[in-house]
Amino acid sequence: MINASSLIRELAALKPGDTFVLPAGDIIGNISLPRGLSGAKGKFITIGGLPSTRIIATDKGKAAFGGGGCKWLRIMDFETVGGLNGVAVSQNGDEYDRAKMIEQIYIMRIRATNPVDDGIKANGGIEVHSHSCIVRGGRDQGIDYLGIDRGSIRLCDIAGAPTGIVTKGGCRRIAVFRNTIRDCRDGLHIGERTAPQWQAPWTGYSAEHVDVRSNDISVSGNPIVASQALGINPAKVIAGNALTTTKRARGQMAPLVEVNG
Repeated sequence: MINASSLIRELAALKPGDTFVLPAGDIIGNISLPRGLSGAKGKFITIGGLPSTRIIATDKGKAAFGGGGCKWLRIMDFETVGGLNGVAVSQNGDEYDRAKMIEQIYIMRIRATNPVDDGIKANGGIEVHSHSCIVRGGRDQGIDYLGIDRGSIRLCDIAGAPTGIVTKGGCRRIAVFRNTIRDCRDGLHIGERTAPQWQAPWTGYSAEHVDVRSNDISVSGNPIVASQALGINPAKVIAGNALTTTKRARGQMAPLVEVNG
């Protein structure tokens, strides 16, 4: 076992193009990246793990692994246990200032187990991609994108959260492809009510042009809910995804439910 605090100095020294490999075995404690840790165009900072790397959070009020204002960053190949969120990357503040937003973030092959809230959370930025991640448990969303312009959620496997995937707060141009969602109440929320200070300035919609294809969603509630969303073709979405609900209440059997248009 290794204490997470012992890694902070090494992480703070990372420069564009560097790769940092987290040690094998259990890392005890939350890992908070230095504020604004960033690579550069074409020179990602890569932080990855080994097959047995597991970050066991000790603070339920912080992400097991998180950073603010990061750019050109790859996060990959480790497991988180507990924490407020498993992996969280967010802008610094709520101004949607380009200098403070996240940008070019790739979250790959992460397993988030039993977070308090979300498995993977991305807030306020441009080009965020989650690929081949696994989320188990949590009291909010498996994967939560808020105010993200351009990005994707692909080949992820989510179970045991109230909602599998959420794109909200002005998310636009997001590809949601080939994910599996099981044992959740709802599957995918395309748009959702968001506090005004978190709404991205580039659109008046909660979600705009979210492309949803080839997902396998089997839940107890609504497979897909579209709320304050622009560019959703219900017939196309229903035909392009495998959507199953076990909800039996009258009027609740539609695979896609639109709220407020």
